Amino acid sequence: MQLGSVADVITALTAIGALFAAVLGAKHAGRLFGIEAKRDEAATAREMQSQASKVFAWVASRIGEEQTTYGVVVVNSSEQAIYDVEVRVTDAYESERRPIQLTILPPGAYYLGESDEAYAWEFASRLRSFDDEIRPVTKSRKRRIVGMSFRDSSNLTWVRDGEGLLARS
Repeated sequence: MQLGSVADVITALTAIGALFAAVLGAKHAGRLFGIEAKRDEAATAREMQSQASKVFAWVASRIGEEQTTYGVVVVNSSEQAIYDVEVRVTDAYESERRPIQLTILPPGAYYLGESDEAYAWEFASRLRSFDDEIRPVTKSRKRRIVGMSFRDSSNLTWVRDGEGLLARS
């Protein structure tokens, strides 16, 4: 064997080793890019959902001195208004009532009592404006929220199902 050919073999083996290392490095970089892309997607989803996750509703009872009435508390604990709110509710007979429909809901917690009037609900009033105790209805399977939809300030439409799960519409 000649000295020149040994150097050629070593050079070829070194080039093959470098190629193998480059392929492994590219695979590792691809995996890291995938992890970072998933992290970025999750952060974007959290950011898009940040206002919507602060909007919810529950059935409540208003306990007065003379009688107890029922209604719904709708909460927007974000810093901006939400729009085109619809809350679907069942009554004591598990029948769905006429939905609550609000064009705009500013930040805050609001109570809407059941009514026999044309709209089926009283006007929304700030929760803290009542002297009566307003208690969540937590044990009734009949009186409950069966769905909610609204549009956030970014013009994204959201829905909450009867279990409270939030999803884009």
